[in-house]
Amino acid sequence: MLGIDFTLMKRRPLFIQLFYSYVPIIIIALIVLVFFINQIIRDFYYRHVKEDLYDRAILVSKLITHHEDEWQFFQELVKTSGKETNMRITVVDEGGVVIADSDEQPFLMDNHLNRPEIIQSKLYGVGSSQRFSTTLNQEMMYLAIPLLLDKNNWTVRVSMSLSNLEMIIKDLQKQVVYLGVVIGFSLLFISFYFSRKVTIPLQSMRKDAESFVETFQLTDPLTIPKTKELASLAISLNKMAVEIEKRIKIIQHEKDDREELLSSMQEGIISLDNKMKVLSINDIAKEYLHIEPENIIGEKVTSIIRQKKVTSFIKKVKKGKGKTQDEIVIKTNKKRTIIFNGTPLIKEKKISGILITMTDITFQKQLERLRQNFVANVSHELKTPITSILGYMEIIQSSDIEDDKKHDFYGKVLNQTNRMNDIIDDLLRLSKIESQEEDSSIDLVSMEIKAILEGSVDDVLDKAQKNNNRILIHCNDIRASVDAQLLREAIANLLENSVKYGDSGRDIKIIAEADSQVLIHIENSGQRISEKHRDKVFQRFYRIDKSRDRKAGGTGLGLAIVKHIALVHGGEVFVSDSKKDKCRFTISLPKIS
Repeated sequence: MLGIDFTLMKRRPLFIQLFYSYVPIIIIALIVLVFFINQIIRDFYYRHVKEDLYDRAILVSKLITHHEDEWQFFQELVKTSGKETNMRITVVDEGGVVIADSDEQPFLMDNHLNRPEIIQSKLYGVGSSQRFSTTLNQEMMYLAIPLLLDKNNWTVRVSMSLSNLEMIIKDLQKQVVYLGVVIGFSLLFISFYFSRKVTIPLQSMRKDAESFVETFQLTDPLTIPKTKELASLAISLNKMAVEIEKRIKIIQHEKDDREELLSSMQEGIISLDNKMKVLSINDIAKEYLHIEPENIIGEKVTSIIRQKKVTSFIKKVKKGKGKTQDEIVIKTNKKRTIIFNGTPLIKEKKISGILITMTDITFQKQLERLRQNFVANVSHELKTPITSILGYMEIIQSSDIEDDKKHDFYGKVLNQTNRMNDIIDDLLRLSKIESQEEDSSIDLVSMEIKAILEGSVDDVLDKAQKNNNRILIHCNDIRASVDAQLLREAIANLLENSVKYGDSGRDIKIIAEADSQVLIHIENSGQRISEKHRDKVFQRFYRIDKSRDRKAGGTGLGLAIVKHIALVHGGEVFVSDSKKDKCRFTISLPKIS
């Protein structure tokens, strides 16, 4: 899921930016356009008025020239012509003195020699000007041309009020402005439409790109817009997406291979960056350190590992310059002894990270303790008869004793020697069975269980009869895949224990039954085995009552042999007594499928 970019949220969409960029252009263009149109309208009408005045001035000039001899009616002629042509007519002599005027008395008027239109007329033949008339109190346009007479070089000037014209021009200008506003809004709408039209393909491309970013899978390529530039962009993005997808697949494949390699390793591995943040960790390391299987990548190792010795070791590795090793006992859901190896990763003479490997040596430690205990137990078990033998031999050699006593001492020496021999035989036997268990070197054959049980009874029958014990077999037609000799030996060992430690004169029962497994129960009357001893009785040299066991003549290895015979068959042996005065051992074997 994509994270929210608040800086992106503050930015305007592209179509809005495009639209906003069009607005000032449209406004400026409209203002300039309206200004020039108004100017054109004004120039057009003023030029039209000027041309009209010129035509009228020519007409007046011809009229005056035609009546050149009627000077006594000259003023009246000018007034009549002004009324007929709806304009003001003024005749000025060469000195600027007003000779006649259609609206005012000439003698009341100022000298016109300095008037712009009069000056231009004398220089260029035609003169015009526009100004406010204080006489008429309004804006006027003046046009003057020479009045060609035979006697005098006069000038005729015609003028017209611009008030009506200005009103017409203002109305036209208002219409132009209204039209400009309408055109402006139309252009704004069109610009908005085209802005949206331009950005719609980009928005579609953006959505497709976001979908690709979320999944990194190009399910559908980007749609190719009709616009050449956008089409080129879409094609380039499609090519880039395909290339990115290929590279992501390669990276993902490499990542999967690396994770598979880490998962398949029997060692725990953690890699850290220079800020002690987790880059990678395999399941073995999580199990060793009792880390929950949540996403811890990027987290500080000190926040996820609660073992102080481990974090201290990691800090020591970071400070060190070479490989560091330490043996740490971790107490989580189970006690483990782990060898930690830490190596700082050097890049450009600086520590860029740390690699930690963990090897569980708990089993090796247990084996070492078992070996030490075994050696100690064997030494103890052998030392006792050896000490007895040495003691008896010293007595025989150092004392003058009777032959009968010597014979008795020799008998005790022989018993102790036989005891040592039995211990050694059982050790060798146990070692052989364990090697068969490890190598899976025994051949299992489908056999009738009852026949094996009867053979075991025959092996211990003499001892049972001496102790007044009957051995009763309860077995139906049951078969199992077994090594007959080994199973017979295991049953015989359990029966011998029942004779040794059970009550004299009581029955010993062998009960065989089959359900999901084949179960063989050996039950005798005697002291029950308490809960605290049930798992331990199958250990080498373990005795509940050591003095009683030695008197019974056992080596302390019989039940251990039974256990490993059961294991080599893919089964197990356990104590299953449930009554106060009963002791029951059970061997479970896989049933023939």
